[in-house]
Amino acid sequence: MAEGKGRAVRLSPELIVEAGVRIAARAEPDGLTGRVLGEELGVDRSAVWRHFADRDALLLAVGDRLLTMAVERVPDSLGPREVLQELAHSLVEVFEAHPYVGAAVACRTTRGPGEFAAMEMMLAALEKIGLDEGSVARYQRMLADTVLAYAGMRAGYAALPQEARAADEHAWAGAYATISPERYPAITTHLPHLAAQDDEAVFQTLMEAFWLAVDATARTAPKDADA
Repeated sequence: MAEGKGRAVRLSPELIVEAGVRIAARAEPDGLTGRVLGEELGVDRSAVWRHFADRDALLLAVGDRLLTMAVERVPDSLGPREVLQELAHSLVEVFEAHPYVGAAVACRTTRGPGEFAAMEMMLAALEKIGLDEGSVARYQRMLADTVLAYAGMRAGYAALPQEARAADEHAWAGAYATISPERYPAITTHLPHLAAQDDEAVFQTLMEAFWLAVDATARTAPKDADA
């Protein structure tokens, strides 16, 4: 029990993680501190650290909850390919909506139920597609690493100050448009097409590359002699 604003608050890791997710959604720098969490929960900051060894443990727990949120967005009725597509999109969206945490945990292993559920979903879907066990493991890693890297990048970008994002978005019409065609002929040639790309098109192309690799492996896999 912890005293909070004149009332007793029964703190638990679950309650603290829920507060951490709410704070992460506000996109505040350094939001997962004892002070901020204490204010959110209405308790003394020291009470938070009775349930988590340190800030990193809390960060991983909140990051794992983000993975759970992404998994829960995937409908049960989808086929294996649609499951993987939906999970990939959901993970990017959830990390981008909680940018500081998303950027911080994209390169980590959270070792919690959210991560286990996401891995189980990916492995089961790849099994249904017809890959052998070694290929299932390899393509699960390929998909996870690709999606997490992209999600972490999008989260990191979302965490930038508005003026920094505006400057980056103006780069094609600004710095790139003024470079020397003689020194950078390839950039000059392709600049209109580079400027026309959007995040969704790039992400779809990443997924298309993944499916090309999966399909090529599935086609060449040895078939069961009794099939």
